[in-house]
Amino acid sequence: MARLILLALLATQAAALQRPRNSPVAPRKAAPINPEQQSLEAALEPVANVLATTLRVGTCALMVHHGIDKVQNVDGFSANVVAKFFGFLPGPASFWTLSAAATQIVGAALLGVGLCSRPVAASMAATMLVAVVFHLENTGPEGFPLAVVKQHSYNYELAAMYVLVLGYFAVAGAGPISLDEQLLGGELNFYEETFANAKAALAKED
Repeated sequence: MARLILLALLATQAAALQRPRNSPVAPRKAAPINPEQQSLEAALEPVANVLATTLRVGTCALMVHHGIDKVQNVDGFSANVVAKFFGFLPGPASFWTLSAAATQIVGAALLGVGLCSRPVAASMAATMLVAVVFHLENTGPEGFPLAVVKQHSYNYELAAMYVLVLGYFAVAGAGPISLDEQLLGGELNFYEETFANAKAALAKED
């Protein structure tokens, strides 16, 4: 899993570096087109897209059972995790348990197909960040980073990896192999058009 994450992120960033970007500084004379650079970009971009999609779908497939587990054990999770470590939260502990479960189940489904990916990934990352806090509160840092612990991995290790991966998709989006791109014509464009239409509708009402 760690190797897949590293390869996907490196390939994605390598492809991104090949793309021209707008610069706020004064325009410069265009550099001559380098055929080798173009061929490298053409070779890297599809690989990066496939790796990013594999990482996205694989992460969601690994995430969903955490939500199902909470649904099947609402009382236990509410008492032993939410009430014990997050008792300051308003409302019943079961509400927060089911909210976390919904984020992990519904969120995994939406991010898996790449629909509304950025806010979905951000909500999933926030849920897993709470999981990191829980593990740190429960077992502490466990001598990170050099200690060899009895269970051979830090308790918060998996949750922390989820935060990093989901944080990446919250910033970068799902990529071209997603419903955001194929159905909505681009996630950010969709949000921009939606807000613009809502603003125009409100202006007409005024």
